[in-house]
Amino acid sequence: MKKVLNIILVLGAVVLTFSCSDDVLDKQPLGLISDDSVWQDENLVNLKLNEAYKESLFLNNTGNRGFNAGLDGNMAGEFKNFAGWQAPVRAATGVIDQTGDPAGVLQYWSYNSLRDMNTIIFNLETISQLDETFKASKIAETRFLRAYLFFQMVKRYGGVPIITEPQSLNDSNEVLFVSRNTEQEVYDFIISETEAISKVLPLSPSQGRPSKWAALALKSRAALYAGAIGEYGSIQLDGVLGINNPDRYWEIAYNASKEIINQSEHALFTKYPDKVKNFQQLFIEEEGNPEVIFSEAYDSTLNSHNWSFIAIPQPFDSGWASNFFVFYDTVELFDFVDGTSGKVDRSSIDGKEIDSNVFFGTRDPRFIASIFYPGSAWMGSNVYFHDNTINTEDAPEGWENRAPAKNRNLSNGTGFLVRKRIDESEINPDAGADDTDYIVFRLGEMYLNLAEAAFHLPGKEDEALTNINIIRERAGMPARKDLTLENIQQERRVELFAEDQAYWDLRRWRIAKDILDGVELKGLKYTYNGTTGKYKVDIRRGESTGPRVFQDRHYYLPITVNRINDNPNLKENPGYN
Repeated sequence: MKKVLNIILVLGAVVLTFSCSDDVLDKQPLGLISDDSVWQDENLVNLKLNEAYKESLFLNNTGNRGFNAGLDGNMAGEFKNFAGWQAPVRAATGVIDQTGDPAGVLQYWSYNSLRDMNTIIFNLETISQLDETFKASKIAETRFLRAYLFFQMVKRYGGVPIITEPQSLNDSNEVLFVSRNTEQEVYDFIISETEAISKVLPLSPSQGRPSKWAALALKSRAALYAGAIGEYGSIQLDGVLGINNPDRYWEIAYNASKEIINQSEHALFTKYPDKVKNFQQLFIEEEGNPEVIFSEAYDSTLNSHNWSFIAIPQPFDSGWASNFFVFYDTVELFDFVDGTSGKVDRSSIDGKEIDSNVFFGTRDPRFIASIFYPGSAWMGSNVYFHDNTINTEDAPEGWENRAPAKNRNLSNGTGFLVRKRIDESEINPDAGADDTDYIVFRLGEMYLNLAEAAFHLPGKEDEALTNINIIRERAGMPARKDLTLENIQQERRVELFAEDQAYWDLRRWRIAKDILDGVELKGLKYTYNGTTGKYKVDIRRGESTGPRVFQDRHYYLPITVNRINDNPNLKENPGYN
């Protein structure tokens, strides 16, 4: 367990007061600290910057903690939360309309946080008399957070207003009632900002703080999104939405990814020969982990989260447990370790018996490391999901006729649970005590970004294949001999499963409607046969409600009626008027 305090420091030493008001772009008094001495003290500046880190940028970017954790996985149809009352389930299975998503958790219109960041930059540039190197470093760090904030907004709404100076309540309406910049302008802003600060930020990362390579990783991801939107989307709303010249962005993503891979000190995590253990520990081990480019740091005593507490299966829990049920449709994405497709004819298993050790245990090692299935090894024991047992007299000694109630969850279970990011060494994890860092950027993604960008650039198809195979080799999967866009998409969904990227990938590829709309995702129900040692499988409804809804308008979230009422210069996205 870490004992080092990272991102969030104790703020009791200095009370920084900010007032709130809800109107134009969440406009409120700037919170400019009247005592200029705050900007003349490095410790106080650091405390102020810590507040910017705390403003819901990463794991918290949509309240994505506690029972709201897994929001993006729910939206993508990777898995679902335990109960229909949990906000991610309501957001994922309801209709997004002009008021927003049904649970109000997918929105991220964070001009409050932006104002605080602009204030830090403004004061360091104009008031502070501190050492120039220190100021430049803190300004670059804040610009990184600001660029990431804009990325969070542009991937949701398309074009949003770019504001880089603090607004004041005394400003004129012409200043306050800003219009939307174009989607392309926002992506260009993120790319130019990350390129500039990459020349200032340190080469070697420190835990919870951005380095040069973190800036380039954000540049890579943002350019990849812009390239895909330009490739598969269209120009709409008089140019506010859409991207021209996608090849330019594929090239930027390609170059940024390649620079990180070839020039940084980062390397793929390959500590353990066992491919399953290696991939599992990639997300747990922090000290000396060469793959992590940037993570949001957590400490068990001051800044923690609940992932392990609510995700761990019964009976290994100390409280809630078994909260994230993986759909069988997601399981099918993981091929078998010999390279054959993981998507078998469903009629060949429905109502039939399977050997769990074969049907699940010989799949891609990333599957075994990321998803609990019947019989998964865990803490010297096993995880079970069966609803019933027949031929109990032949069952192994000590066999429980039914799996723990939370795992099978008769009205809501799918037969699988998320395993990724749970620390197997933490026995009966307590609520609010998970100090596992949340990885925002890692080198594995950069290989995938490079491959996807190269695939779209003339003459670089072989390089795309090479980089996909580097990731597959690390995972223990056979090399592909050729490559399609579908292969790239599948590899990304497998490698980055439950890392809060799939929903946004499906949207930028413009395939979310095909994947999600009108679909009832499935789960499996198991009956154990004590004589054969196998499970009878019944394919069952996995969703808590009816079919999912993803409409063409959902490729962009609504600005919403309330925001437009506050600022009539904001144009609403198509389909929400």
